[in-house]
Amino acid sequence: MPVADWVKALVDDVVPSLMQVGAELQHPDGRMVVVVSGCRWTEGGFSNWWSWREVRSDGTLGVVESGYGW
Repeated sequence: MPVADWVKALVDDVVPSLMQVGAELQHPDGRMVVVVSGCRWTEGGFSNWWSWREVRSDGTLGVVESGYGW
């Protein structure tokens, strides 16, 4: 197995991401959000950039926000 594939497999095994597309999570600022897109791996290596929308108390979704995962 090439080293890059081995490192990717190791990180995926040791540091599983809670940020899966469609997951509802509590944002560090306390809001509930749903993950709408993101990636952990790019052709150039590791990335942790995600987009999410706030889940409002009435069930509607806020605007798309983006940033590095937590």
